[in-house]
Amino acid sequence: MAQIRRTQAERTAATRAALLTATVDTLVESGYRNTATQAVAKRAGVSYGALLHHFPTKADLLAAAVQHLFDQRIAEFRKAMADIPPDRPKVDAAIDTLWSMFQGPAFTAWLELWVAARTDPELAGAVTRVDQQFVDTSVEIFRELFADETAVNPALPRLAIGMTFTFLDGLALSHQFGDYQPHDFAELLAVFKMLVSTAMPTEPGANR
Repeated sequence: MAQIRRTQAERTAATRAALLTATVDTLVESGYRNTATQAVAKRAGVSYGALLHHFPTKADLLAAAVQHLFDQRIAEFRKAMADIPPDRPKVDAAIDTLWSMFQGPAFTAWLELWVAARTDPELAGAVTRVDQQFVDTSVEIFRELFADETAVNPALPRLAIGMTFTFLDGLALSHQFGDYQPHDFAELLAVFKMLVSTAMPTEPGANR
């Protein structure tokens, strides 16, 4: 059987994907300080020169890796919301889905980058650009999911996303040590869902 040759574009995409996956895995396992570009290249199975061709700086590489992972999470979030049973409140389902995202490798990688960016202006620029894109996309998804509520209060999407992300950031941060859990996460999530549902304006008959 003849072997199908990949195009240059396909080879480029495969190399970038391998580098991004290797970067996130190394960042999660070893932390920002121990994530060396040489080690990432070796883990991805590509030359160091190939890495530099695609990502000239470490900040470029790390920001691209997290954006890649967040793009996947956004796609997962959209699918999860589309699959919500009609008899389940959308607020509960949305918060549960987001909370699962804040417990995975995306949040761990993002936490490492966010802390490192405090003293690294180059990394801070890359991180804030990715973060703003993630927030803007999340706001648009919120508008789609809660069209009736947004019609009542156009400012609601950005306020709701900001409040939810701030809450989940803090909850996930306190969840970083498996043997130490200072709060009852299930209880806090239940209270938060109740507060959000109470605060959400709805049209008569709207499904919350």
